[in-house]
This record gives sequence, C-alpha cells and structure tokens, in this order.
Amino acid sequence: MSKRDLRFVTLSGIPIVVSELRWPFHPSTSGSDWLVLHGRVDLLDSAEGLHAEVAVGMTQTMKEALGSVAEEHAEGLVVNSIRKTIDNGQLAFLKSGKLQPAHVTSRFFSFIAKKIQFPTQSEDDVRELIKRRVFWLGKSSPIDVANPYDCQYVNLSREKMLELGKQLAGQGQIKLEGDLATASDWLLQQQNAMLAAMQKGVEAGKAATKVTA
Repeated sequence: MSKRDLRFVTLSGIPIVVSELRWPFHPSTSGSDWLVLHGRVDLLDSAEGLHAEVAVGMTQTMKEALGSVAEEHAEGLVVNSIRKTIDNGQLAFLKSGKLQPAHVTSRFFSFIAKKIQFPTQSEDDVRELIKRRVFWLGKSSPIDVANPYDCQYVNLSREKMLELGKQLAGQGQIKLEGDLATASDWLLQQQNAMLAAMQKGVEAGKAATKVTA
C-alpha cells in the first residue's frame, strides 16, 4: 500500500490525490495474463467525496521490459498512467466505488532506449501544467516545480522544467525560489479559470465512460 498521499494535477487541469495504491501487482483473476494493481484516486478537496476506484492493468510484455514492478520502481509509471487515463476521458470521478480500468501499456515505454517514456508535451502545455500545479498545491507551502513524476509525465528534463518555471516567475505568474514555487497574487486571481478547467475535465470523464455519480 502506498505510504503517502501523492498529489498531482493532470494536463487536463484536474487536481488529484492518489490516496491509495495496494501494492504489489498481482495476477489477474479474470484468466488473462495481465498483472493488476488496485488503488483509489480522489478529486482534490472534493466536498462530495468524488473519487475513482482503479484497477491498473499491466501486460506481461511491460513487466518483462521494466525488469521490476516493485513499488520503488513502478510507482511513477502507475501514477502517470492513471493521469493519462484521466486526460483521455476514461476515468470518471464518482461518489460510488465502481471499479474502473487504467492500463500500463507499451505506449509508455521506449524499447529502443529501454526506458519509460511518455509522450513529449509542448512547452505551452507544460507551462500551463506548472501554473495549475502551483495554483492547486502551492497555496500554503512551496512545491517542487520539477517533480520527478511530472518530468516523466511530460517527458522533459528537470532542467527544462525549471527553465519553464523561471519563465513563468519572470512574468509574475508564479513565485519561485530555487526550484520551489508558490502561488503569486496573479495566479490566485485565476481561480475561476482553474475551476472551469477542472470541471471540464471531470465532466469529460463522466461523459466518455457513460456513468453518473
């Protein structure tokens, strides 16, 4: 089981807490050759308790490519696979405990480089992600502007993430001291836009999966 809450923001603008990952991966009981890891993702600060119960599935091909699916090696991959599933509108946040699938597939692995590799995001999209991350998670205490899981999620180096953070700080959109960011007064005034992006992402998930809370 995950030892801590993992707080992130998706590219689609949804702030989440990966509140539970029940390690280790185990063989699927459905008769397939997939490995499965169950967990729970909560919508950050949801007054309604909206969440998604997830079954993260991994193919044997991915297991062999990774070499290890232990928590210390695979946690980032699992978290980012869940985030990608949310971005694709394939996870719905509900009041109920309906189990929903998320998949770790070869799309997230480079067999040439032999490493985990998510699709590279544009600088504009990453700047938006950083702003949203700082808005949701950096109001009361500083946060790392180049979290290792975020670097993997957008396929950019820590140095590039810091460069983009410095650009935002130079424009007054975030406050940055070293590699730690907090919300600027300007960013706090963007609450309506942040809430709108979150709601749009949440509704897209409900519509695509055809389920209701």
